[in-house]
Amino acid sequence: MASTVERVSGNIVTTPASSEIRITRVFMAPCELVYKAWTSAEMLVHWFGCAAFTTTSAEVDVRVGGAWRVVMRAPDGTDFPAYGRYLELVPVDRIVMTHQWEKQMVEVNPAGHGIIVAVQLFEIPGGTRLEFRQTGLASDASRDSHIGGWCDSMDALFIHLAEMGRV
Repeated sequence: MASTVERVSGNIVTTPASSEIRITRVFMAPCELVYKAWTSAEMLVHWFGCAAFTTTSAEVDVRVGGAWRVVMRAPDGTDFPAYGRYLELVPVDRIVMTHQWEKQMVEVNPAGHGIIVAVQLFEIPGGTRLEFRQTGLASDASRDSHIGGWCDSMDALFIHLAEMGRV
């Protein structure tokens, strides 16, 4: 199956398979700061999640086998926790973790369905190129739902880093 390539805001999105998303995004911040944004509870609450949602809490145990968990609140007040475990951590270079929903997010994202997320960071002149890959999605509809959420997250991360005076 050929990849679909789409530009969503500052994100380049490819979908090589119905169960996979790839997103490339450039941040005008050093790899160290982008890595910290993915592994710091204090930073996660500022950018993780869909644009219509608010991330109300984040917990991280940043070590291989350690757990992470965020709670996103929908506009109607419903909380949607997501969680996983760190499978690989290479400081400032790579993060691989599991990702699943504690309860069904929408009809296409079943609770407890394990997905793998990999984030690779590359130093470029003046910043960082982030390559994101999510595999194991339950269906085309689940993949499409996650594209929107992850693109919103990447946009929010870009804004958060800018507000920190780094972009």
